[in-house]
Amino acid sequence: MRVILDNNVWSYVGIEGSKAELESLAQGSRLSVRTPPATLLEVLRTKDTEKRDRIIDAMTSRHWVRLRTEAELECEEFVAEARRTRPRWVRQLPQPGRPAALREFWTRGIWREAARDSTPLAARQPRLTDAVEDHVFGVLKSNSLAMREAEWHAEDLAKVTYLATEEAPDSYLAGWQRGTHAAGWRVEGRDVFRHALDRHDLKMWAGHDTTYGDWLAPYLHLDRVLRDPEDFTRFWLTDIDEARMPRNWLRWVSGVALLEHKVTKSSGRDNQLACYLPDCDVFLSEDRRFVRALQRVKEAAPIPLPEIRWVDIEASGGRAVDVIAAALD
Repeated sequence: MRVILDNNVWSYVGIEGSKAELESLAQGSRLSVRTPPATLLEVLRTKDTEKRDRIIDAMTSRHWVRLRTEAELECEEFVAEARRTRPRWVRQLPQPGRPAALREFWTRGIWREAARDSTPLAARQPRLTDAVEDHVFGVLKSNSLAMREAEWHAEDLAKVTYLATEEAPDSYLAGWQRGTHAAGWRVEGRDVFRHALDRHDLKMWAGHDTTYGDWLAPYLHLDRVLRDPEDFTRFWLTDIDEARMPRNWLRWVSGVALLEHKVTKSSGRDNQLACYLPDCDVFLSEDRRFVRALQRVKEAAPIPLPEIRWVDIEASGGRAVDVIAAALD
């Protein structure tokens, strides 16, 4: 059984020092405990050094499976759909060196560095993410408030659409016909990747995030991808298959589901973690709000998603591993 633990669960395991017990449970029950890089990045925000290091120690067992970043997995879906529907975008000879180096860092390097001494990484983390997180939090809070004021609630998250309004500029629509609807995740995906790839050549400028371009450029001719904005719009709004793009679908739909609950600064990080649901059979969290949102997402998903289970370690009064074992039984 493949298992992903939310950070709140890892916190209990680390602070109470039950790593060895969890390893024993995993080996005895044939569990594959999986650790996304997003969980490590969140732990690095913990200011208490001793607490942070205890949690990181629990997360860096040689028995756990370290997952690739959600950005790489989203880009992998993009490249696969480009091969299927836009072969002219695809490089005949890929340049896999850069992705291999990035993958090595995110699946091994950063974990080794954090286990050796988390302080330098923890010091860098707020500088790299605080401004982005503050912006994301502001947008999410505004959107959540607008939803509540409009008394908006989607019965089926998969059917949420955006409307191309008459007021939208041609440069934004780029072939999306005014007065028509498109699935929200498709519009969001188009906008996210277009923005990211437009800025990829500006990597020498401070502040420009080139993550998506770094993963795509070795496999795709980025100049061809963006050469025809209307074709890029068709690719996203009509040609790609949502069942072949589950991570991109999850990124948007889980974000919408989270807006139906109280928005906090961690909501953006929760959205990031949701992209790893296809990598497990069971996801455990002590955050009831997050669990409810993910259960809503599961109902609408185009692919099978894992069991989403809530645990209450604090109220149980027992050891974290005992609660985990009971939840997995």
